[in-house]
Amino acid sequence: MARSLGTFAAVSAALMIGVGATALSATGSGDETLRLHLGSDGNQFVYSNAGDPVTQAIEAQKNCRITVDGPLAGIDGNNQGPGLKDGSIGIKTGGSTGVPCARVDGTEELTVSLDGVPDAVRASLDLEFKGGAAVDIIVSRGGTEVDAFQVRTGGSIVPGEGVDGSSGSPYTATATAAEPVVNCRNASDSGPDSGPNDNCYVTIEPDASFDAVTFRPLSGEVSLEGSGDFGNDAAFDTIFFLEGYSGELGCTEANRTATIEQGSVYGSITRLENPDGSDCVLKPYTLTVDVEAETLSFVPVDIDPPQLAAYQATVAFAPQSSSNPFTSQLEYDQDDDGPLGFEFMPWCAGDPFATPDVPGSIDTSVIPAGDTWCIVSEGTTIASATETRTTWNIVGIGDPKLR
Repeated sequence: MARSLGTFAAVSAALMIGVGATALSATGSGDETLRLHLGSDGNQFVYSNAGDPVTQAIEAQKNCRITVDGPLAGIDGNNQGPGLKDGSIGIKTGGSTGVPCARVDGTEELTVSLDGVPDAVRASLDLEFKGGAAVDIIVSRGGTEVDAFQVRTGGSIVPGEGVDGSSGSPYTATATAAEPVVNCRNASDSGPDSGPNDNCYVTIEPDASFDAVTFRPLSGEVSLEGSGDFGNDAAFDTIFFLEGYSGELGCTEANRTATIEQGSVYGSITRLENPDGSDCVLKPYTLTVDVEAETLSFVPVDIDPPQLAAYQATVAFAPQSSSNPFTSQLEYDQDDDGPLGFEFMPWCAGDPFATPDVPGSIDTSVIPAGDTWCIVSEGTTIASATETRTTWNIVGIGDPKLR
């Protein structure tokens, strides 16, 4: 069945506030960044913009294996998953090759995902190499590859191929979508545990934004680091440079509605009073449209304390043939678990505004059991002599994906 509806990609993350951290600020004059700092002064992700920073500590686990699962970012890998040792993140393995936990070899891969922050537009990565390394760096968004880069060192460098990085320490290199292969550390193989001399600070600049980066060695080994070999100098943290938030949603007339219209895609999302009657705390959000794919992405982010918000929304997408005006159906993924989790959104069992849970919110009981959003109404209008357009009015709680 053909569909003319886009995607509401809505991800809510309750940020765990670290020492000295306060709530997110949605706008500011400086760069929005997510830093990975791994040093003798602590291991953590730090989100920063114009407001005070928000931190996510990385705690060492038994046998150097670590669990990193939000709220700002996650780290995952194959085999036994990620590990941390002496300021280096790799894969926890039991093999004899390399240093378990601290490196990623040719049989392994390591992925960093951005969970509770905006997508990244570029990244500067503190990478340590061993041997004549060739490492693929793949960036993706929503599970789909955006761009791929390759960093080569030592014997993996092919004369005449790739862009050369700096000739001395600190070794740096920049890979772009136009020139994705870079050579780092001249032509000598990397020896381990040489301070900054076996590191390369690699900047990647893809053509589009991304929410995950994966490291896959083809030869040699690589470790993900964050300035530890540079004396904890934060200038050499692994840094993701982020898209800015579109704004903040509250529950007053001045800040409750976000609207966007590009091409044939239109969306207007209004935040209502929290259905449990709790005080409404501003939520940063991003609101974007992919005109070619005819999708709309609305991404609110919880701050401290986390809140279950209620929304009403109106969306419209590309016109459909007037000979079959009912070919579009609204789907959503209430658990945010990917394409296999999408299902048709149900109709509301009654008027969500007749007897709301609290004044200014909705009656959550009209949402069918097992669902978190429902359709209030839909209307079809004539777009041209041969096309009609469907507009959907919906309400819900939580933050699903819709399409």
